[in-house]
Amino acid sequence: MPLFFLLIKILGDSMNKSTKNLSHMLFSKLTKKIRFGAVVVCAGALPCVGAEIKGESEILDLINPRPTNIVLERVGEGSAVLRARFTSAPNQEVLNVFVEGEPVPFFDDGKKFDSRAGDGEFTAEVPFDFELFAQANQTLAETRRKNSERPLFAAGTRQKIGTQSFTEMGDGLLIDSQMDDSEASVLLPFNDSQLRLGERLSINFTGLPLGTISPSSSLLPTDPARSLMITDLSVVSDPTRTWACRRAGLPPMGNATGSWTFWTLMANVANGSASTSDYIKHLFKHWASLQTVNNFGVPARPNVYQQIIEQWEMRSGGPGVSLDPRQSPFRLLGIVLRADLRSDGSATYGGGDAGEGRFVFALHDGECHSERMTLIMEYKVPIDGCENVRDWAIKWKNLANSTQYNDDLASLTDVFASAGAAPSRPNQSAIGQVRTNELLAGSPFWELREFFLPDAGGFLAQTTVKQEPDNGHNNTGLLAKYVNSEWPNLVGPPAAQHLVPDSFLGQDFLAGAAPAPTLWDAPNSLLTVPTTPSPISPPPATIRDDALFQLALNTCSGCHTVETNTNFAHLDYGTPAGTPAILSGFLTGISLLDPRNGALTRSFDDLARRADDLDILAASSCTRSSARVPTGNLVLHALTAPAPQRSPH
Repeated sequence: MPLFFLLIKILGDSMNKSTKNLSHMLFSKLTKKIRFGAVVVCAGALPCVGAEIKGESEILDLINPRPTNIVLERVGEGSAVLRARFTSAPNQEVLNVFVEGEPVPFFDDGKKFDSRAGDGEFTAEVPFDFELFAQANQTLAETRRKNSERPLFAAGTRQKIGTQSFTEMGDGLLIDSQMDDSEASVLLPFNDSQLRLGERLSINFTGLPLGTISPSSSLLPTDPARSLMITDLSVVSDPTRTWACRRAGLPPMGNATGSWTFWTLMANVANGSASTSDYIKHLFKHWASLQTVNNFGVPARPNVYQQIIEQWEMRSGGPGVSLDPRQSPFRLLGIVLRADLRSDGSATYGGGDAGEGRFVFALHDGECHSERMTLIMEYKVPIDGCENVRDWAIKWKNLANSTQYNDDLASLTDVFASAGAAPSRPNQSAIGQVRTNELLAGSPFWELREFFLPDAGGFLAQTTVKQEPDNGHNNTGLLAKYVNSEWPNLVGPPAAQHLVPDSFLGQDFLAGAAPAPTLWDAPNSLLTVPTTPSPISPPPATIRDDALFQLALNTCSGCHTVETNTNFAHLDYGTPAGTPAILSGFLTGISLLDPRNGALTRSFDDLARRADDLDILAASSCTRSSARVPTGNLVLHALTAPAPQRSPH
């Protein structure tokens, strides 16, 4: 048996530098929202990052950091040493990695297997099944035969940083990672004897879970147009399920109360709490008067109610009459799967344990002339449990090859969009939030709003726009203090694990609406965020650059405008009737200059990211249900698995 070899070539060493002067907790936090007063309880022994957070109180769960490099060393027949380097490691001797809720300590104390105290490399001796590891590598190779290349994204982020390719080479799987500033190759062994006692295997790529066996997948790579972002005219103009625009200047056609119409989806959310007409009118009454959200005043836009509801009433028979579904001004642009927003047991923005399903609508004037507004109905998929979520992913992948596509798609959307889909939730509805993006005639600027079902059910109510500070805090000392406090969560890795709270340092903070465009920034003279190289972006990006970038990208106003060079909607409201929705470059692939630092290039390809994520989900190992898997294999899996997404977009 030839000696197992490893080739690592790093063209830039900035990613491997340890910043030992950091005192903040690296662990990011996801939240399980429990209303029990203004108390914040932080899990673990480390202090919470961030200052005073009030409003909707939370118990904060720890999400494992993602190392820039992991070294696996065999030290016995059933034991291994794992060495994990964290670029922004806290200045401490012990760092816990959580597996199924239990801490596994890693040490940076210079004792036993740890070579030097305080160098940012943490070490753990763990039980490890090398045969299982080798078998898992074989399964990974089988899965990748039909999908030999994948995009690379910085852990937890939407930023594309390179590509990864897979080649079977005799006794192992060769994985080549190509980044802008570096390249790395590793050969994963197919036989456990290839990794001998005392030999080390260095793994420095992320987002590809290793260590435990995944089911071998014969599925083809995910087809985004058929499984993720479905805009084909045969779907959005389905004559039995939609009320569709075929051409501008003509009224819609189809089934005005079909299962994919705005009318019926709103009826399902109401679920008997009010008539569908009253339910829709109540939603748009929020624009008719000043709204107070998180103590911020959201000015009235009476033109919105007039142009949508009053004109709908006139087409239905006159002022004040019940709305006629045949006069609905909303046409379906797309059906979207957001399995990437799944929570893996912790509550992220919007998504349930299986992520979200969404319907995207565009407003028209009643005769299919486009108006400047989109409305998205976003549902928490009421599925949990690893095997069930994996089966959900497989069904969406298999959908691409369905010979009864619309029927099979309808059976999937019924899971989250039908009346009574979530018996334990308000109105028994799985709706998570409804979001709007609007600049109708008479409105002063683009504005994004968000609505949710209160715990008591009933009508939809306006709520805060998540991850968006109020615009009045932009470029202020308060925002600088927030970034200074939260940059370990903003940058990570994993990055973008921050939470924009209702209030910060005693001031109302989370916005009631999002005006756009907005270029988010903070006074540089007030920032204390390190200017050392970033662990998630290629040079010359610094931690400070990426802290501001991740804050801005994850706001509604930033993601829909300057950060992604998008014209306010990722599915274009102005798409001509009778043609598939025009998608933004953020979704389909684009590179552009960072709006705050023109020396940096930011790349996006979000549909490719979501497709890769669905491929990984469909091949999940479901280790929590696997008996007798050694702790070391589970730890390796946890540190190499994709980081959770908590973006609202």
